[in-house]
Amino acid sequence: MANVFQKTTDLEPKEVNLGPTSLNLANGTTIANGDGLGYNPRCLKRDLTDYTIQKWATAPLVASLIIDNKDIWNFQMTMQGWPGTQDLGVHGGGHYAMGGDPGRDFFVSPGDPLFYLHHGMIDRTWWIWQALDSKTRTSGAGISGTQTFLNNPPSANTTLQTIVDLGYAGSPPVKIADLMSTIEGPMCYMYA
Repeated sequence: MANVFQKTTDLEPKEVNLGPTSLNLANGTTIANGDGLGYNPRCLKRDLTDYTIQKWATAPLVASLIIDNKDIWNFQMTMQGWPGTQDLGVHGGGHYAMGGDPGRDFFVSPGDPLFYLHHGMIDRTWWIWQALDSKTRTSGAGISGTQTFLNNPPSANTTLQTIVDLGYAGSPPVKIADLMSTIEGPMCYMYA
């Protein structure tokens, strides 16, 4: 059996190629690559920190997010962090705890396996919140806001009839109504 700690030399290094749109560094400087879409090959940077977890994403804060927010607007805004404030919320706190490129750069985040673990926990948190009042929170009352994040660019309000089309990255187009429950419609999963 091969030694799992032995250095492997026959693997090519893997690089990320997009971003960063704007990466704030701990020393107060910023790295930018224009619009973040230019070819910019480099290794992922990791900078795990517990500061943001302790400030924005502790277990008591997650519990408070689930229990104290009775409507989707407040739940979303508390989870995402209220715009115009220094509050990163549970979602942003998790991203910034990863630091480096994975946490702080929209284009690079999916290149790191931690991204999927983090977003699995975000999905689980939303699922628990929904389960506290599933009849209401899987209906139209479980939707708030426009079809774009913070209405940028301006877009129509999201409804149960809004179509989600992820193009080549997803399944066929589907109505939001069919995605509101994780156990009805095309999905079939729950968290233990």
